[in-house]
Amino acid sequence: MQSLTSLDIYKLLNEFSDINGGFIRNIKSGKNEFYFLIYKGKEYWLKIVPGHYFCLVNEKPEETIDFGFTTLVKNELKGKRFSISMHNSERILEIKTDSNKLLIEMFSKGNVILLKDEKIERALFQRKYEGREISSGKEYIYPVGNKKSFNDMYGGFYSILKASDRESVVKSLAMDFSMGGYYAEEACFRAKVDKSKKPLELNIGEAKMLREKFMEILKENKPNIIDKKIFSAVELKHITGEREYFDNINSAVINFFEKNQETERKNPVKIELNKAQDRLKEYEENIEFINTNYERIQNAMTILKSSDKSINEREKELDELGFLIKGKNIVPKERQQLNIDITQNLNYNLALMYQKAKRLKNIDTEAITAKTKMIRRIKVKNENQWYSKFRHFITSEGNLVIIGKDVNQNESLIEKHMEKEDIVGHADVFGSPFGIIKPKEGKSISKKEIEETAIMIASYSSAWRVGATNLDVYFIKPEQVTKTPPSGESLKKGAFYIEGKRDYIKNAQLGIYISIEINDDLADLKITPYEPKSTFFLIKPGNKKRDEVIRKINRAISQRYSVQVNEDYINRLLPQGKSSVEKMKLL
Repeated sequence: MQSLTSLDIYKLLNEFSDINGGFIRNIKSGKNEFYFLIYKGKEYWLKIVPGHYFCLVNEKPEETIDFGFTTLVKNELKGKRFSISMHNSERILEIKTDSNKLLIEMFSKGNVILLKDEKIERALFQRKYEGREISSGKEYIYPVGNKKSFNDMYGGFYSILKASDRESVVKSLAMDFSMGGYYAEEACFRAKVDKSKKPLELNIGEAKMLREKFMEILKENKPNIIDKKIFSAVELKHITGEREYFDNINSAVINFFEKNQETERKNPVKIELNKAQDRLKEYEENIEFINTNYERIQNAMTILKSSDKSINEREKELDELGFLIKGKNIVPKERQQLNIDITQNLNYNLALMYQKAKRLKNIDTEAITAKTKMIRRIKVKNENQWYSKFRHFITSEGNLVIIGKDVNQNESLIEKHMEKEDIVGHADVFGSPFGIIKPKEGKSISKKEIEETAIMIASYSSAWRVGATNLDVYFIKPEQVTKTPPSGESLKKGAFYIEGKRDYIKNAQLGIYISIEINDDLADLKITPYEPKSTFFLIKPGNKKRDEVIRKINRAISQRYSVQVNEDYINRLLPQGKSSVEKMKLL
């Protein structure tokens, strides 16, 4: 699906200039989307879908999900005056306050990164790229390119064009000048310049005309949607079709992106077909790349297979050829989604891609319809209790246990919700949550319930992330927990000083059960440390990524019940780190 280009972002932000200097009153999140409630004379909801689009919407979001990252961002930014801009001409939004900067990457799969003193405090997704790593504590490095702002590029138009090594002027405009494909084509069309010419082949008159059309497109605002398929902020004269015009870019964005998104949600067949078409396009582009660069790839494979040179020497030669090593694959720097298996010859790699592309070309629409027509998305039941924002479960004997999700919730849990009848649990590891067992009136707390709580505290601690299978967890009385450390010591946010004896549960085994009960159009998802009587999935530390585990759970649910639940609800139940589904029972 089409996403906003750098030029779209530039124009849309100019339209949003009135909200700069306003205050952030609230932040909410949904599935792959964030909502910022901005107040400046009146309230605005700024909706941002990382990697895709953003717009101002009038209505409060219906379905939101509170998870740790959103809570952290809210705590840092809520109540502060803000401004929103883009980084030069990169597809990166920057939301700035007096002490923080929130970056939203609007390219690729999208990301949201909270910076403090130019260091990454937390990122929605931790990722590694060549030359840059998105993870806590690291300095944020902007994508390679050092692109200037659009106005600066207009001033240095000729020098940028002259320095370009792109194979055509249209690619130079699209990439070096951040115009994107449609606008680059339009600039060439308006300037009456052969778009296939190399930048250095342009004469002075052609270069001058392109510069004028670049500024013309930069200034023009005529938002429209062509044939309900193409969004544009200007009049694309090189494309014919039925046009629908809008008073402003924001309205066009809402009508194009929001309506398309809603249509796709209601049409699972279309979603599957679009996925197949995207995969087909990628295979065809990979095939074209290999055929065009056949000899260079063969040389790279020969270098990596050579036993006469050290791995460092081979890496250096491959780097000079424009390749990276990724396990048993070589990856072209200019096409990093292409992995070429060096354990097979290049013709085999090609034949495999041709075979997969052929299957996708012959995709059976009726089969997809049969596969998807019975699958319906259902909502997750909202308990709407004061403790719903925390992790929580009911013990096998009926008492409530509440566990903090992060340092802010730990602090809130102890300072606001701890009572003298409770029992408090924690582990001696950095990143352990606090847990509170709250007995019902007149009911005691058994050792079995303490052991169950120990399992959950251990499972949601940092021990899961490092692959541990067990952890010691201690329990204390509320009066033993204090914010006043001994003289000369200090406590970090979310930390407490424990006085007196601690009672330990040794070797609490890490592992949680995710249970699901489906009633009509509602799914009731719960976590427990013991095997529930309903459909369940036993999750333990393992070697599978979160998205693999989530897909496995949802696939099992859809096959058994012909329904799917929002993946974000499953995601927020999983401990941090890799996992595996050890056991499942579908009733």
